Amino acid sequence: MNRFYQFKTSIKQTKWIEFLLGISCTLLVLLHLVIHAPVLSDLINNLDNQIYDKIVQLNLRPQPHNPNVVIIDINEESVKQEGRWPWPRDKMAKLISILKQSGVVTIGLDIIMSDPETNYATALKKKLLQYSANSTKEQNELITALNKISNQVDNDQQFLHELTDKNVVLGFLFQYEENVQKGSLPPALTNDKDQPINPGKFDFYHFPGYDGILDSFIKTSTLGGFVTNLPDSDGTVRRALALASHKGKLYPSLSLAIAMNYLMVNHIQFIHQNGHLSGLQLDGINVPTNARGQMLIPFWGSAGSLPYYSASDILNHHFNQEDLSGSIGVIGSSMILLSDLHPTPAYQLFPGVEMVGNLIKGIASQQIPHEFDWRSLYGALIIIVLGLLLSSSFSILYVVGKLILSIAFILGSIGVSIYLFSMHNMYLPPGILVILISLLALSNFTFSYITERRQKREIRQLFGQYVPEDYVNELLESPEHHSMEGQTRTMTVLFSDIRNFTTISENLDATEVKNLLNSFFTPITEIIFNNKGTIDKYVGDMVISFWGAPMEDKEHAYHAVSTSLTMIEHLPIINAELLEKGLPSLQIGVGLATGPMNVGDMGSKFRRAYTVLGDTVNLGSRLQDLTKFYKVPILTNDITYAGQNKFVWRPIDKVAVKGRASALTIYQPLGMVASVTTEVETELQRYLMALNFYYQQNWKEAETSFKSLLASAPSTYLYQLYLDRIAQFKKTPPPEHWDGVFIHSHK
Repeated sequence: MNRFYQFKTSIKQTKWIEFLLGISCTLLVLLHLVIHAPVLSDLINNLDNQIYDKIVQLNLRPQPHNPNVVIIDINEESVKQEGRWPWPRDKMAKLISILKQSGVVTIGLDIIMSDPETNYATALKKKLLQYSANSTKEQNELITALNKISNQVDNDQQFLHELTDKNVVLGFLFQYEENVQKGSLPPALTNDKDQPINPGKFDFYHFPGYDGILDSFIKTSTLGGFVTNLPDSDGTVRRALALASHKGKLYPSLSLAIAMNYLMVNHIQFIHQNGHLSGLQLDGINVPTNARGQMLIPFWGSAGSLPYYSASDILNHHFNQEDLSGSIGVIGSSMILLSDLHPTPAYQLFPGVEMVGNLIKGIASQQIPHEFDWRSLYGALIIIVLGLLLSSSFSILYVVGKLILSIAFILGSIGVSIYLFSMHNMYLPPGILVILISLLALSNFTFSYITERRQKREIRQLFGQYVPEDYVNELLESPEHHSMEGQTRTMTVLFSDIRNFTTISENLDATEVKNLLNSFFTPITEIIFNNKGTIDKYVGDMVISFWGAPMEDKEHAYHAVSTSLTMIEHLPIINAELLEKGLPSLQIGVGLATGPMNVGDMGSKFRRAYTVLGDTVNLGSRLQDLTKFYKVPILTNDITYAGQNKFVWRPIDKVAVKGRASALTIYQPLGMVASVTTEVETELQRYLMALNFYYQQNWKEAETSFKSLLASAPSTYLYQLYLDRIAQFKKTPPPEHWDGVFIHSHK
């Protein structure tokens, strides 16, 4: 055993090579910041997205009180009361008018209005003129009347009237298709000299097409913002564009335009670091963005966290005007049919109109989360310092230490990200750090594997002959946690024996006996291994195994019982394969015992084995023998039975076996609770009642009950066994203080 520990102590990696491996990985990650390798970028982004979603869900903080942003929702109830969507624009004008009268200071429309609405008076007049070659007096009078009322029924003019006071912001949609250009765009953003801002300096998203705003509305209202959403690769919306470009001009999003109107800001300034955009400044208010002008959407809760008012309630004055006084109103729809519901970190179907509201509140209250840019000088320094620290540490640590350190730094990176977001409203994307740590660990683990492989092979050859392979692997990884020296543990031992093997083997030659045992032991051993068992030895036709050593197993009794049941269930398959080979079928008996036993590496200097000894082990052997007496496939002691409520159990007998001073109750597991049929459960209850009569010495009721059981299950020998005992006790009653124990004089 000393050779093993000397081997583990002597495994030291070449520090210089491991350090260089770490530096190479660090340089690779730094290079990625410059060239953005697609595969690495996708991996980092996917990691960041998943982590960010969890962080947001953990930090749905209370929303700021100011400004008060409300959602005017054109919902199913509104459509039911006011008619199907889209509504006439005179109704929209009325809605805006009521909001203004209620004290709403800025109104935004998350609705596209790029086409004119039909004026039915004008349309009818055109039809009359088109189909009437000769005008009649009646037609002229009708045309005159239509001319008089055309302005009164012009819904666009009524809506236009509500735009004159410049506190209504209209929405439009940017498109990637260049040939889509409907309506007009509002005026582009200008600098403090009222000149259009040139977006060429920064990497803004560019859109060649648009679904804009009706020309007549543009002439009256100069306020507009786009509502285009750009989900991430997984379809989730986490960020919103603050700005986007079209033909060399820069336009604000609807949320930014509404916030600027509310804050009475006409111009913006860029905040940048090392040539990369990092935010906007609105007259002293900072709005963090990433390099492409995207804002992280602040989430104050799941969908519905902002105040919602049904549009029909507003139109019918079913609301408290004081609740809207001084607020910002965003008109939009949460109806599923309008497809403005998006997957977000906070909620699976989040209304787009509420995202606009969240962004407005975040901008005006300076609560937009700041997203750390790894391309900054600070980002590069963090990566370099972390790379040097881990490269140095990995060169002096063993595999387990490297793994622990890697996990600690990965969790630490995520923990720092959670802390910064929770306490400072800053998101530090940990994906690049996770990748750096993983690359460093993977390169070191690979190097360790190559250099240690030969030595480990020698150790396997040395110890594999008497220690299970899984245990050899665990010993190689953490020898300090295990010992092959003798010790006492509470464990479970299993004995499995082929019934009547002597008789079977007499009819087979040596080769057939070998083939029979190999065909039996192979699947039985696989079942034991699959249930975390350790093979002790094969003794003739018997296999001995145990649970709880060398690897600690708190569920050793459960795994042993599961193994025994699986053996019995699998026996028909084994027998079918034996019959195909021309070999006889087999029956087995299994004995299980749980309790204290000695376990360890035992033997001489010439031959050693990892085995178990003790009274509990002997009991397991006795119980296996008793399966023949009771003609049941499995027997366990009462300690194995205790606490195993996932199985259905049948108490077999109270016995005193040879070699043990105290009596015990022995049990048969019938199967898992979920797999036992109602018929078996019913028979078991009848049996328990009969057994209770037996222990009460109520021989008449006991005999009647067991006879009934035997009649319904004549193949169950146990019922006949108790009937024979009852008949004997009727002739010769048991002693006065009889406790139901049956004494077995044989092993």
